[in-house]
Amino acid sequence: MANPIKTWFFELIEDAIGSKAMKQFKEEEEKKDNPESNDEPNQN
Repeated sequence: MANPIKTWFFELIEDAIGSKAMKQFKEEEEKKDNPESNDEPNQN
């Protein structure tokens, strides 16, 4: 089960910055979690 405080926090941020920006942020976070599916090379 997801942390309700974390869920609330992200909903608050989404309301503040807009759902389009939040969707882009979530997509970028998923890319970080799955580097093998990332189109960009790692910048290490």
